[in-house]
Amino acid sequence: MIRTTIAAILLTTAAPALADGFAPGRWQHETNTISADVPGIPQWVVKLFTGKQTRKSCHAAAQLTTHPEALLTQDDAAVCKLRRFSMAEGKLVYDTFCVNKRFPEGLLVASKGSYTADSYSISTLSTGTKEGKPVRIVTAGTGKRVAPTCR
Repeated sequence: MIRTTIAAILLTTAAPALADGFAPGRWQHETNTISADVPGIPQWVVKLFTGKQTRKSCHAAAQLTTHPEALLTQDDAAVCKLRRFSMAEGKLVYDTFCVNKRFPEGLLVASKGSYTADSYSISTLSTGTKEGKPVRIVTAGTGKRVAPTCR
């Protein structure tokens, strides 16, 4: 009886082993461009932008419940069509097709990675065309929740 009561208390107060999704609040994101083949952009220019870029975002619980992929979207000016998204058992898959002013023909952005409620790590391959020529961009990204609120 006592063991059952203690076990019940521990189960209700312990943190879950795997998160059901991302926790709301303020997030810090880092993207590392590993390689980029983009028509019209010389490799020396690509090398200037190769490396880490950071951004911040803030997400409410309601948004992350209905659209958890919003946390992973890097370009707010892009128009994206979600193709596939899944989060289960600490693994995530995120495929979308996006168009923005730099890539009006669009890019297929395919990401795979892992997550907890307070962090994620993804590898992304973006492919498509620009001016009818192939585009290939490889990035790796991480994110972590830095505050439970947006203030």
